[in-house]
Amino acid sequence: MSFLYFDCFSGVSGDMIIAALLDCGASFEDLQIALSSLPIVANLSYNQKVVKGIRCTSFNVDATGSAPIRHLADIAEIIGASNLSSEIKSNSLNVFNKLAAAEGAVHDVSPANIHFHEIGAVDTIVDIVGTFLCLNSLGIDDIYSSALPWSDGFVDISHGRYPLPAPATALLLSGFPCVFSNVGMELVTPTGAALITSIASPLLAPHPFIPHRVAYGAGTNERKDKVPNLLRLIRGEFITPSEPGEAVAVLETEVDDLNPEIFSHLYHVFGSHPDVLDFFTSPIYMKKNRPGTLITIITRPDSSEKLSQLLIQESGSLGVRYRLQKRYIASRSERPVDTPWGPVRVKIAHLPMGGMRAKPEYEDCHAIALRHNLPLLEVYSVINALAFRSPE
Repeated sequence: MSFLYFDCFSGVSGDMIIAALLDCGASFEDLQIALSSLPIVANLSYNQKVVKGIRCTSFNVDATGSAPIRHLADIAEIIGASNLSSEIKSNSLNVFNKLAAAEGAVHDVSPANIHFHEIGAVDTIVDIVGTFLCLNSLGIDDIYSSALPWSDGFVDISHGRYPLPAPATALLLSGFPCVFSNVGMELVTPTGAALITSIASPLLAPHPFIPHRVAYGAGTNERKDKVPNLLRLIRGEFITPSEPGEAVAVLETEVDDLNPEIFSHLYHVFGSHPDVLDFFTSPIYMKKNRPGTLITIITRPDSSEKLSQLLIQESGSLGVRYRLQKRYIASRSERPVDTPWGPVRVKIAHLPMGGMRAKPEYEDCHAIALRHNLPLLEVYSVINALAFRSPE
């Protein structure tokens, strides 16, 4: 399965993200055409350059005139007036809402009343909307990120001098893995933090993979510690184990205070999720001798991060354990079987020691039983007999 991995060894900003995506193969022409539908005036350019011996791409936005002070409603109007897809509009506005919420929390102001230059600047609009356009151009949905640097030093903003990361950036990084960095300069901008925490999941465990392309997006500042100010982007594919059996991830969490009605919702969300191989719950007693429920999800390793986040969001749990295991599965297939009531799907398992096992699809049999007022066991019996007589 193809994925993108943002290696933020030197931090991240909006222009670095777009530069790296362009270097990875996103179409600059498509980006220009799509952004031209926004009611803003800006000249976009990108160029190849060499930073400390590494070929990379830089992305620049030249906005004519000074950017007006805008509120969230103004941003929504600008994005809404474009002919961008509803998904691009929604994703972009979600990032702006996240930015405004962080600034509002810092200054104790409602996000709707936030009016600051950064959120209204043309280059910020281009960086946020352009990121989703470039991701759409590459056509990859699985996106991961390294831990982000938590810089020391100070930054001068309109309210004075504050420690790095800037106050809003620090809030935006809440819940995302970070590592201390003593570079003494801003490595993660508010826009960069809002974007990377929106589009990427932290890679919690190293999975074997094959890199197919390595790209670099250049930042505008130069570091003093000889480290290139670049964002590295890797397009790769996770390796499927070649030994017998396949690797799966087992995700678990316990809850003891969940409204029982929520479990029906959980079964709907995870039972139909394309990345969930199995989902089940088990009654348990927890450390204070309270009755609780163990929630278990079986998935493939590359889906463990996003499913862990979804499980926390939907269950109210504060953490998810995960472990890698092997599973050995029988070869299986599905085929239709003609019956007196029409075709019925039958699952065929080819057993390791020879022979096969057939099982009619419950939903099909259930529908027949209700439609013809028949016992379900009778429907099963007839279809099982037909399944073993039918040629494979």
